[in-house]
Amino acid sequence: MKEGKGEVGFREGVEVPRKRRWHSLIDKIWAMPNLEEAFREVKRNRGAAGVDGVTIKVFESELERNLRTLQQELRAKAYKPMPVRRMYISKENGGQRPLGIPAIRDRVVQAATRRILEPIYEATFMECSFGFRPGRSAHMALENIRKDLMDGYVYVIDADLKSYFDLIPHDKLLKAVKEEVVDGSVLKLIESFLKSGVMENGSFHLNEQGSPQGGVISPLLANIYLNPLDKLMTERKHRITRYADDFVICCKSQKGAERVLQGVIRLLEQELGLKVHPEKTKIVNNLEQSFMFLGHEFKPGFWVTPSSKAKQKFKERVKAITRRNQTVNVEQLIRKKLNPYLRGWGSYFGWGNVGSLMREYDAWIRRRLRMVQLRSWKKPKNFYRALRKNKWRGELPKMRMFAWRSSLSKPASVAMPNDWFRERGLVFLVDIYNEHHPQRG
Repeated sequence: MKEGKGEVGFREGVEVPRKRRWHSLIDKIWAMPNLEEAFREVKRNRGAAGVDGVTIKVFESELERNLRTLQQELRAKAYKPMPVRRMYISKENGGQRPLGIPAIRDRVVQAATRRILEPIYEATFMECSFGFRPGRSAHMALENIRKDLMDGYVYVIDADLKSYFDLIPHDKLLKAVKEEVVDGSVLKLIESFLKSGVMENGSFHLNEQGSPQGGVISPLLANIYLNPLDKLMTERKHRITRYADDFVICCKSQKGAERVLQGVIRLLEQELGLKVHPEKTKIVNNLEQSFMFLGHEFKPGFWVTPSSKAKQKFKERVKAITRRNQTVNVEQLIRKKLNPYLRGWGSYFGWGNVGSLMREYDAWIRRRLRMVQLRSWKKPKNFYRALRKNKWRGELPKMRMFAWRSSLSKPASVAMPNDWFRERGLVFLVDIYNEHHPQRG
C-alpha cells in the first residue's frame, strides 16, 4: 500500500484503508479473497436471477472460473455490468415500487465494491443515520425518536422524499463519492453501475438518474448522498433520525419546526436535486397527533404500536397461511410456514407497546389453527380421541367439524389447549414481546 501514513483496518480478512481521499482502491476490490466473500454475501441474501437468467446455484457451480473472469475483467478495465431486470412490488398505498435486479455476477462486483468503500464512508457518517449500516438497526432509530420525544422535542417534521432512489442525479452523486475516493477506476466502476440501464418487457431503457432499488451498493450510495443533510442537522444541533430516505426531525416548537423544514427543503431540492413530497411532508404535534415511521405509529403519550397498515397486512398474511379450507398436518404448517413469518413480524414489532396486542393476536392465531385442525381431523371420532386424552368429563359433545364457531367452543379448547400448540412448536408473539421487554415479562 503506497498511500503514505494512515490507519489501515481489516474487514473479515480483507485489508481496508481508512484514510481520506484514497487514490488506489481498485486492486482491493478485485482481490480474490474479497470477491469470494462478496459472493458469500450475495448467496446469503439469495434473490432472483438477473437478465441473463443465471441463478446463484448456477453461478456457484463454476464459482472459481466465474470469479477469475470477473477479476480479469476488473483488472483489464473491461468489466461492463448488464442491464438490471425491472420488477415491481406492491406499495401500501396501492401503487408499485420499481426494483432493479442485477445479474448475479454484477451483484458480486457491487458487493466487493461496497465491502471496500463502506468502512471509508462509515468514518464520515453521522450518528443520526441508522439505515443499512453495520451495527445499526431500525429499532435503534425508533428508540432514538422516542428518546427525543420524551426529552420534549414533540413537534415532529414528518418528511417524505418523492421517489428518492429514482431521482438521485448521477453527476452530483459521483461528486459526493469523490469527496473521499478519487481512484478513477473505482469512480468509473460506480458510474457503470448507475448507467447500466434497465431491461423491462424485452425493451432496454437507459437510466440518466437514480440508483436502482435492489442493487447491492444502492443503500451505501443513498447514505453517501444524504450525508450532507445529516451533517447540516447535526451542526445545527437539530434532532434528526434518518433511516435511508425516511427521516423525521424533532423540534421543541412549531415555529422552530417550520424554520427547520424550510432549510431542509432548500438543501434537498436546490442543492441535492431531490423532491420533497408536498402533501406527505408535514409538522405534527405528537402531544396531540400520531405520526408513522418505519411501519410504526408514534401515538400521543409516547406509545408506539404497529401502524394500521402493518396490522392489516399481518392479518392478511396469517389468514392466507391458516386458511380454513385446507386439510394439512398442522405441526408441519406451523413449523414450515407460520413460524418463520411470526418470528420476523414479532421480532420487528415486538419492540413497541404491544403486550396486549400480542396476546390478542396469539389467541386469534390459535383459534384459526384449531379450525384447521378440526377440518383436518375430518371425523368427530378423531376429535373425541383428543378430548378423552385431555380428560374431558361428561357426555361427548356434538361438533360440526367445518363450522368456524366450533373453533371457539370449550370442547375445542380442551382438545387443543395452549400447551398443545407449544408442544407443536408454535411461536407465541407474547414470548417475543417479553424477550424485548424482560422487565415487563
